[in-house]
Amino acid sequence: MYLTHSPGIILLILALALVACTDHGKDPVSQNDATLQSLNVGYDILRATLRDEQHLKTIRLTKTIVSFKSISEPTKQIIDDIAQTSAAALEELELLASLTPGILFDIERLGQIEQMARDAIRITTAKEFLTSKEDFEVRLLVSQTQALRFISHLTKELHTVETNAKRKEWLGTISEQYEKLYLRVLSRLKVA
Repeated sequence: MYLTHSPGIILLILALALVACTDHGKDPVSQNDATLQSLNVGYDILRATLRDEQHLKTIRLTKTIVSFKSISEPTKQIIDDIAQTSAAALEELELLASLTPGILFDIERLGQIEQMARDAIRITTAKEFLTSKEDFEVRLLVSQTQALRFISHLTKELHTVETNAKRKEWLGTISEQYEKLYLRVLSRLKVA
């Protein structure tokens, strides 16, 4: 049985065969586009994380009002330092975003389900912090070990691909600051 194909189908098959046999290395332009896209996603995630972290003092104060119980002074200082460092880093990031190549924020970086899951986790965690009868101080410190380590490593990875000298230097500084905050939280957890 013979199958007859139109010339268009035959040309398509030949084109696909040709593509399959060619080198799949990306040209510099598409690699740069991919790098810029990766940087935008990374910076967008960093910005969202810093926005959350800058509100730690508010969470701490709200929990104190709701529970009529405060956390220890050393933990207060660490939490307030994290919030202050995050607010300053967020402000610096917003300024550095305008340097060439520019950073685009608020991009679609996650699928809808993943974004919904992350938002639900954020809301659930906030509710647990405010309503939990368990040791708020320890839970807050444990959560910070994860957030601080994430910021430290995210900025370190962004640093490796960043091409702008000012942002690259800033990322190195931020990575070190958050690693130091992480170590402070770990030390505090040992005595809390």
